[in-house]
Order: sequence, then C-alpha cells, then structure tokens
Amino acid sequence: MDQTARENLLRSIAGEITLAETPGRVMRKWREQFGVAQHDLAKQLDISPSVISDYESGRRKSPRVETIRKFAESLIVIDESRGGQIVNAFIRLLGQEIPSDILLDIREFPASIPAKLLTDHLECKTIVDDVIPDREIFGYTTIDSLRVILQLSPEQMLKLYGATPNRAAIFTHISTGRSPMVAIRTSQMGLGPAVRPSVVILHGPKKVDSVACKIAEVEKIPLYLSMVKETEALIRKLRNFKPEV
Repeated sequence: MDQTARENLLRSIAGEITLAETPGRVMRKWREQFGVAQHDLAKQLDISPSVISDYESGRRKSPRVETIRKFAESLIVIDESRGGQIVNAFIRLLGQEIPSDILLDIREFPASIPAKLLTDHLECKTIVDDVIPDREIFGYTTIDSLRVILQLSPEQMLKLYGATPNRAAIFTHISTGRSPMVAIRTSQMGLGPAVRPSVVILHGPKKVDSVACKIAEVEKIPLYLSMVKETEALIRKLRNFKPEV
C-alpha cells in the first residue's frame, strides 16, 4: 500500500475526531465504519474495552492527540489484517480530495456480489429497472448529499461521482434525486461508462424527479429508492450487511 495514502487516511480520521465537538461520537462512527468491535479495538490498543466505551459515551474527557492517533492507527491495522477492503475504499476517494465526513459509510467486498442482495437489504423500490440481468457490484459508497452541496466545489463533485465505478452509490438527504444524477451524468461525459456507478440508491425523497429517471434510463444505470425511514437506520443496516462472497 502507498504509505503516503495511508498516512493521509490516518490524518483524516484523527483530524475529524480532534476537531469534533463530541469526539467520542466521531470515534464510535469510525469504529463502526471499519466494522471493529470494542473488544477487538481495545485488544489492539492494549487497554480495557470499558475505556473505549467511556470515550464513545463521553464519560471520559476528550482524548489526547496521541490517543486519537493510536486509535486511528489501530483501526487501519485491524482492517489491513482482514484484507484492507475498507482502507482501500477510503484511500480511493480521499485521493480525490474528498473530505472524509462526506462519506457516511463505505465498503469494498472481497469479491463481487449480486446488486440485488444490497437493494433487497435496504428495502429498495425500483425506479428505473436494470437492463443487465444479475448485475454484480464490488462495494458501495454512501454519500451525505447535503454536505456535498455545502462543502464541495464543482470540480470535487465531479471527482466524487466519477470515483464510484462497479459500486453502488447511495445518496442520503435527497429531496428529488435530480442533483446527484445530473452530477453523475456530467462526471462521466467523454469518459465512458467505466467511471459511473453500477447502481444508484436514493434515500429521502417521497418522489423521484423525472429528469433523474431520464438520466438513469439514458445512462443505463438502475435507480432505486430505499424505503428505510431514517438515515441512521439506513447506516445501521449497511453496517449490518454481511453478504456471502
């Protein structure tokens, strides 16, 4: 692995925790994103699991910078020992200069899986049907669309939406679905289908915009609407998603 990319990921995790108003909550978010249990993290850090619990609940004061760095390093080491799927997924997008707090959840699978496993798990309604039977994906990226609008430049948006090939792109805090589909269309113009997501899942709108549907049809991108009610519940379902690969 590129050590510079690894160090950038480490700094991104540590920086987000350090600057957070509630560091413990952000520590928990990262631990859950990496799929690491408290006892496994505590073992790697050589501390009691209760210490991890106390930080995450806010019962302990904000951790020192050295503690935060060790925390981030341990998450990366544990994931690398498991094959590095989550580390690799984050490095790909952080290399596009995308802030880590925009990525609500991300995962690469050890092997491809049928996209239907994910759409069924997220209680999805089909908006634009898939033209490819038994389509497979290699992972997913869950994007906070509201933060994208507030934080990213147009150039960064194009990099973000162009960095999800062979994956499911899941967009939260969506009102109609038009904006992400227009951005996906723009990001891959002239570059071909290799840089677009294999599947798009929207979360939030009661009704999907007709322009979003038209773009999905033209680009042959299957479009789904997750019927899970709350964003937090959606993220929990993603982190509990354990497909057989």
